[in-house]
Order: sequence, then C-alpha cells, then structure tokens
Amino acid sequence: MTQISWLIALIPAFPLAGFLLNVFLVRGERANGTVASLSIVAAFITTVIAVINLAGMAAESRFIAITLWDWLAVGRVTVSFGLWFDPLTAVMALLITGVGALIHIYSITYMHGDSRPGRYFAYMNLFVFAMLILVMSDNLFLLFLGWEGVGLCSFLLIGHWFDRKHVAPGIVPSEAATKAFVANRVGDAGLLLAMMAIVSHFGTLSFFGSDGFSGFVSQLTDASFTTISLGAFGSVGLVSGIAFLMILGVVGKSAQLPLFVWLPDAMAGPTPVSALIHAATMVTAGVYLIVRTHAVFDLAPDASGWVVIIGATTALIGATAAITQFDIKRVLAYSTISQLGFMIAAAGMGAYTAAIFHLLTHGLFKALLFLGSGAIIHGMHDIQDMRRMGGLRKHMPVIFLVYIVGALALSGIFPLAGFWSKDEIITHAWYSAQNINVTVILLLSSLLTAFYMGRQVALTFAGDVRDKDAHPHEDLGTMKWPLYILAVASVLGGLINLPGVHWLNDWLNPVLHQEAELFTLSMGIFAAVTVLLATGSGYLGYRIYSGAIGARIKPGDEDPAHYYLGDIWKGFEMGWGLDYIYQRIFVKPYRSLSNFLHEVFDQQAIDGILVEGSAGIVGRFSQAAARIQNGNVRTYALVFLIGVVVLVGYVVIGA
Repeated sequence: MTQISWLIALIPAFPLAGFLLNVFLVRGERANGTVASLSIVAAFITTVIAVINLAGMAAESRFIAITLWDWLAVGRVTVSFGLWFDPLTAVMALLITGVGALIHIYSITYMHGDSRPGRYFAYMNLFVFAMLILVMSDNLFLLFLGWEGVGLCSFLLIGHWFDRKHVAPGIVPSEAATKAFVANRVGDAGLLLAMMAIVSHFGTLSFFGSDGFSGFVSQLTDASFTTISLGAFGSVGLVSGIAFLMILGVVGKSAQLPLFVWLPDAMAGPTPVSALIHAATMVTAGVYLIVRTHAVFDLAPDASGWVVIIGATTALIGATAAITQFDIKRVLAYSTISQLGFMIAAAGMGAYTAAIFHLLTHGLFKALLFLGSGAIIHGMHDIQDMRRMGGLRKHMPVIFLVYIVGALALSGIFPLAGFWSKDEIITHAWYSAQNINVTVILLLSSLLTAFYMGRQVALTFAGDVRDKDAHPHEDLGTMKWPLYILAVASVLGGLINLPGVHWLNDWLNPVLHQEAELFTLSMGIFAAVTVLLATGSGYLGYRIYSGAIGARIKPGDEDPAHYYLGDIWKGFEMGWGLDYIYQRIFVKPYRSLSNFLHEVFDQQAIDGILVEGSAGIVGRFSQAAARIQNGNVRTYALVFLIGVVVLVGYVVIGA
C-alpha cells in the first residue's frame, strides 16, 4: 500500500479506535467525550489531507482504490474489504467527519450529567465509523455493512434513554428505537434483493473494480435489454428491477413516502443524535446510494420517474406536517423529511450534483438548527413545547442569532447556503426537466418551509415567556463553538457551487459526468421571484405568530389555524395519517395475533397441554406407583399374583 492508501485507511480507523477505547479502557464523562471528539477531529484532518492529495491527481484518474483484504469467496464471486476514494466519497467524508466532530464537541456540554456517557460517546464513534464505511466502500456488500451499521447505531442512540417512560412530546424512547429499526428493515430487504440480482447476473458486487472499469457498473449497458421473468406477473427489465429494489432501500433509510413515519419519533434520542444521524448524515445515505449507482437509474427511466414522484410528494408532506407542530424538534424532523424529498426528487430528475449540493448545505444548516434547538432545550430545562417558550431572544441572544442564520438558510433566503442549493433544484425542475407539476410542488414546499420557520422563530423568540414557571438561561460551554462554526458555514456554504463558478460541479464531474448548466438571465429572474416569495412567506409566518395570535397561544392549546382548517390541519399534524393507518393495518392486528398466540397457543396449548399436561400424567403415574411401593408385603404379594395371572393368561391365549 502507498502512503496515501494508508492515509485513507486511517479515516474510518480513527472513529473505530475511539469506539474501542471508550468501550474497554476510558472511564469518566469528560474523558469519554474528549477521546470521542479527538478521534473524529483526527478523522477530519486526515480526510482534508486525503482530499488535497486527490485534488492533485489528473481529473480522469482521480480515484484511489484500496483492497485491505479478501473478505469472502463464494464460487466465482469474491468480495474484498476494499475502500474507494473519489471526489464523491471525498465530499461525503468531509461532511461526516467535519459536522460529526462539531457535534461530538457540542455533546461534551450537552450530555453533562448523563448516566451513561461512555455508552453514548462509544455509539456515536461507532456510527461515524459505519457511515464512513458506507460511503468509502468499493462494493455493495461492504456498503451494506455500513448501511446496517448506521441502522444499528440509530437504534441504540434513539433508545439511549431507554429507562425513561416517555420524553417530549410523549414518545417512549424504546418504542421509537424499535419503530426506526423495523421501518428501516423493510427498506433494507429491497437493497438485499437488489444485491442478489446484481451478483447473480454480473458476478460481482464491486462498483468499479480496482482498475475503475471491471465492476458491475461498466456491465449495465450490455444488460439494459435483459429481462427477468416474474411468472404470472409478467416480466421486468433487469436494470429496472434492480433500480426499483434500490428505491425501497432509499425510501426506508432516507425517510421517504411511505416509510418516513419513523423519523419524527426518532427525536426521542438526545438532540446531538438528531443532529448527526437524522439531519446531517444517516438519512442522506439513500441519496448517496442513488448518486453512487446513478448509472442504474440512468438506464431505468421508469424507476427514475417514481423517484421524482416519491421525492416531490414527500417534500410536500413533510412541509405541511411541519407547519402544525409545537414541539421544537418535531418541526425540524418533518423539515428534514421535506428537504430529503428535495434531494431525492433532484436525483430522480438526473440532477445529481444539485442533490449532493443540497445534501451538503442541508447538513450544515440543519445541524445548526438541531444544535440550536438543543441549546434552547438545555437552557429551558428540557422544555421542548414552543407554547411554553416565547421571549427567548432576551434570555438567549447568542442562540437567537445563530438560530436566525439557520432558519434563513433553510428558508432559502439570499445569499445563504440554502438559497443556492434549493434554487438549483427548483430551477432544474423548471428549465432542464421541464416538469411543471414537480416545480409547483417543490416551490410550494419551499414557501411552506419559510412559513413554518417564521412561525417557529416567532413562537420561540418573540414576545414574552409564556410559561411563568420556566427560568431560561444561556450557559453554552463547549456548545458555542460548533454553533458559531456552523452559522458561518451556513452563510458561506453556497460558495462551493455558485453559478458561473460551480466548483462542486467541476469537482464531481469525473464521477457524475455532468457539465454545469449555463446560467441565464431568465434563471436569475426566476431565482429572484422564488426568494421574494420565500421572504414574504417567512415574514407572514413570523408576523402571524409574533402578534396577537401568538400571544393568545397557551400551553396545551390548539393552533389557531385548527379552528379554520379543522380536520385538514389535524391530518397535516398527523403526517397525513400514515402512522395512524399503519397502526390500524399492521401494528394492532399484529399485536392482537401475538396476544392470541400467547394466551391460547402458548399458555393453553404449549404450557397447559404439552408441558403441564405431560408433566401431570407422569406425576399421576408416579403417585400410583408410589402407592404400590409402600413396603407392605401383602401389597407386593397381590401385585405378584396379578402378574402371574396376566402372564399365564397370555401364554394360554397365545397358544
């Protein structure tokens, strides 16, 4: 291995080392946080050095393939534990380690006093390791290992407070963790089936091979006319079938329709977990999968069309649900679902660079918003209900300033990062894809985003504190530096792909082979109109909820809009009722069946008849035998006589 190869191998090795140290050696809250944070900082520095080396290579050969060892060999199929470092891997690794390091540092203060700091920081390190394996793997099998690893860590971290009966807004952490785990397994089944189809038809799970040309991606074109028989259900194209199976995995991991229901409840975990796993990294794995295997979707336009529909619909559902929430983290959770919908829709339209651009900027400002909300919750003594807040601008001036930056960036206000990335997606839908329906849906979702962020800022910071028993304070400790850095990044993040400069587009071109779109005057006018609409929508949301209407909202009250919209508003609040439907169709029947099997089959049939019944029969035979074996000579003589009679009778009859 070359020096740069060893350097790249160290990127996931550092968080793995941090995990092992926190599990086996390090004890003490401060030491746990320090070791965990230093391991991710080391991984980030190593990633930066690796990216600099990668940038010095010729564009057409800008990749580094590393085979650490041959992992599995089954027949003609060999799976290596290999890493792949190219421009796409580089930007994902920078986001994971950079934002991950800030969130670890933030956690040192936020998790102070927690009863299980060693477990928390160990799982956080393990998550970063799994996420790096996911994005750095050179084959689908190793990617799936990271895919399942982040799912496991998500389960463990959502349920970190498993001993609590409930957390705001009435969620049971252990149930939320199980819900996330089950929903993701549904999607993972699709990815597993896609892997089976790929290995059976192409004989390899490697994306590109060690030379960049011998993986299954290079064989896709030859297989574009191959079909798979589905028996009575007809047939489907091989590539299309693989794409549809991958979509199922994407829907689960990236919280898209119809499997997004796990993400809002995942807010039961500590807020830094929400920032790292459910805003900046894990939930973007589905977007990454589509972009990494974009050759599959390029050859399956029918599947890509469904990706667009799923993404756009999810963007609208998430936005409409977010405007109804009162829990500060739940607003951001539905917002994350909505923004992931933007990314998925962009990837479905073939705007892969725009999808990655929004993935990167969203990771910055959404991490800022989650960490800002965590600082608010910390300063409000674990209060998350915005109806109990208000007036925090006077009590938390630093948090107010950084939160405003994140809110404006998410709303797509010029010139912050969210404006550039979100506008690029909407502009592509209008000009390049020429899909009017998708453009309208995404634009409406964008306007709703600005509205609910204006509403949230007003309910949280404007007016006076509604809960007179609350005593808000601002004691940030190590939390302030990550907030400052993310606020600056949320302002400047759009620079990485400015129209006319398009550095990100040029950087990803060797992987995605997409030239930057020519920026025209009409595009500029279109962008100006969208930002004016978003500004007006955000101001409207702030104006409504910072005025007399907001002042009348008390803890436990319904939103005033509920009076006018009734069941429609309630439907939005319930995430369009999908959770309710799943409870009625799947959860309750499953629990009823489980109870029936437990009470009737297990207790009565197994325990009552087979176990206790057989034991009872043996017991009664034993009691009868015990009465015979009583030490009385007359009883023994009688038994002997009966035995002789039976034996003689048998001989006589037999003769």
